[in-house]
Amino acid sequence: MVQNAGPETARKDSLVDQIWRRLRRRSAATAERAARRIADGETPFAPLPIVHGLERLSALCGKPAGRSHLTAGLPVHDGDLDPRFAAFAMARVGLDARWQTISLATVATHDLPALVPLYDGGVILLLCVQARSGTATIVDASGEHDVAIADLHDSMRGEMLVCGHLDPENGLDEEAERSLLQRNPRLWLVGTFLSEKKRLWQLLLAALFLNLCALAIPLYMRAIYDRVVPNLAIESLWALSVGMVLVLVFEYFFRSIRGAFVDAVALKVGQVVQHRAMHAILHARMANGGKSAGAFMVGLRDTEQLAALAPLALVTFLVDIPCFFGFLALIVMLGGTAVAGPLIGGAGLVIVGLIANYALKLASNRTSKLMQARNNLVVEVADGWSTIKANQAEGLFLRQWDIVADHIGVGTKGVRHWNEILGGMSALLVQAVTVLVVVIGVFQIKDGIMTTGALVAVTMLTGRAMVPVSSAVGMVGKLYQALAQFQGLAQILATPPERALSDPSIRPHRVRGDIRLQALSHRFEGASEDSLTDIGFKVSPGEKIALIGKSGSGKSTLLQLIGGLIEPMSGGLTVDGHAIGQYAPSFLRQHIVYGAQDAALFDRSIWENILLGMPEPDDRIVEQAVRASALDNFVSRTVEGYGRKIGPRGQRLSGGQRQCLLLARALVRNPSVLLLDEPTAAMDIACETMVINGLREATADKTVIVATHRMALLELVDRVIWLEDGKVKADKPRDEIVGLMRSGPGAATAQAA
Repeated sequence: MVQNAGPETARKDSLVDQIWRRLRRRSAATAERAARRIADGETPFAPLPIVHGLERLSALCGKPAGRSHLTAGLPVHDGDLDPRFAAFAMARVGLDARWQTISLATVATHDLPALVPLYDGGVILLLCVQARSGTATIVDASGEHDVAIADLHDSMRGEMLVCGHLDPENGLDEEAERSLLQRNPRLWLVGTFLSEKKRLWQLLLAALFLNLCALAIPLYMRAIYDRVVPNLAIESLWALSVGMVLVLVFEYFFRSIRGAFVDAVALKVGQVVQHRAMHAILHARMANGGKSAGAFMVGLRDTEQLAALAPLALVTFLVDIPCFFGFLALIVMLGGTAVAGPLIGGAGLVIVGLIANYALKLASNRTSKLMQARNNLVVEVADGWSTIKANQAEGLFLRQWDIVADHIGVGTKGVRHWNEILGGMSALLVQAVTVLVVVIGVFQIKDGIMTTGALVAVTMLTGRAMVPVSSAVGMVGKLYQALAQFQGLAQILATPPERALSDPSIRPHRVRGDIRLQALSHRFEGASEDSLTDIGFKVSPGEKIALIGKSGSGKSTLLQLIGGLIEPMSGGLTVDGHAIGQYAPSFLRQHIVYGAQDAALFDRSIWENILLGMPEPDDRIVEQAVRASALDNFVSRTVEGYGRKIGPRGQRLSGGQRQCLLLARALVRNPSVLLLDEPTAAMDIACETMVINGLREATADKTVIVATHRMALLELVDRVIWLEDGKVKADKPRDEIVGLMRSGPGAATAQAA
């Protein structure tokens, strides 16, 4: 199965990982010649950054998209995209991109235009190749022009990124992939493995040769007992022994090759599935985010086990089991009815395996859920450690831990019990079969049907024949356990992502901040009442508005709705005349920034927490942000400066310092619309005054909506919206609302109504 340009595409075209190593495989003379031309400044190219090359490639393929659309949520370093993620970027505009090894002599017209990496860094676009004239048409930073094929050959790395339109009718689109994950995650996983079919074929071939080598020892022993020993044929002994040593050497190499292929497939598939899972979490819609940490952790852990087991299972069922019947045929040729031994043993192993594996399946499902619960508890304790200690709640969480640990202990004991039964019965049956074969063989020797050498060979072949059956029975049990854990991860993999591209009617522009809400309502999942009801008002570009009201009145929810972080249940919300759902969230969040009061801080430096994934901004914007947020007020007094580590969740900073950092993070993004939720709640009066003055200057040309309980912040705004029980109680100029509030709570409520 071909997967849409997600991690599967990146894996399928695993050449991407080798692009920058292909220099070793190319002619050393070619590489040196290219290096000399670059050093001498003779190269005829003006390379493009990868992002710019992808922009032009998407336009040439009829799917124009800007840098922000292509790179949103993908790793960008020094302003450019990692080439491994080029396929992801192109998939967002409906293009199936893949890295391929193509020479200029064999490139086909339907492969063009293509993105071509160069030795000296950067890329160009290859439009066409004119073999007769010896030229190629390219696009680089200087525009479209022709270059000599020889020059291009010396400068290119040997791979091209070729594109084609996705074909949703054949199941290549992302929606079809998620649908398959929801219906049958195991089938999706099989498709993921089959994308490594080249390595799998090599693995199966190595396993076949390994099984053929296993025939050597039994046949060698038969020849020794029947031919060499009776005749004392020493020369034959040496010839056979030398040949046997060579076979053993080959067997060692085939076993090493098989192990290498198993590791290679397991590594690739494990990386792809784990990357796909993390990608699904990070790009999930806000309503579907925050999945169980326990399910995620257990699923990721067992994905590695499953990725290693699956290639071995493939070898067992496609090569080893067919070879089992080949061994039986050879046993019939050498020992006749002695074949009854391995037949009876194989049937017994299958029966024992069916019983034990059914019990293992039930035990594994229960244990999987318990492990998810345990991991969730660990996450809760790690996140709330200080709160637990401050409230002396250690006993509560320790008791929960003991209960979960006891249940897991009972569950894992059951799993171990059935595994031990399976292993013990397998060993017993294999030994019993050996005894049965010897007994049958002795009677056949007595009747003159078999020779001693044939008995030795049949006994050894019987032991070898039982190995794949025993392995298959044990493999099924392990696969049951791993697939049970994968089921939880599959739910995460199937999570619908956010919209990747804005509606075609929306042209790239800077959001002005013209926001309109009409009869807007919202209710959180599982809640019995609406958090917001029939909200309606208009925000003009550049307007400054405060949201006030009691805790729980819906201020934070309203900010999240305007910021596109959650979706309304009913009503309309437009930004610059377009419904907010028409915007790609990645585009919207560049221009509308929501500064939450409980936003996360990470165990990195202050500087890294300010930027948090964005490229280095303009120095003027940074200076204004740290000054307006009063962050420089305390950072300048420390030796480490902005390189200071703040600890997990920012625990090495005070509450006010954390808010200064969060405010700087919001301002440094230079948004058109700034949404602030209690930005000064933890600040002292002096710090709050500095922030208010700084915000007045930094947001002079921006639309600002701030939710607050602090009267001082109302100095920033011109208009105040009073929320109560999820409804607009009043929407008036600031001075009127302030006058109402100063007249007393009862009078203010009556006049507002």
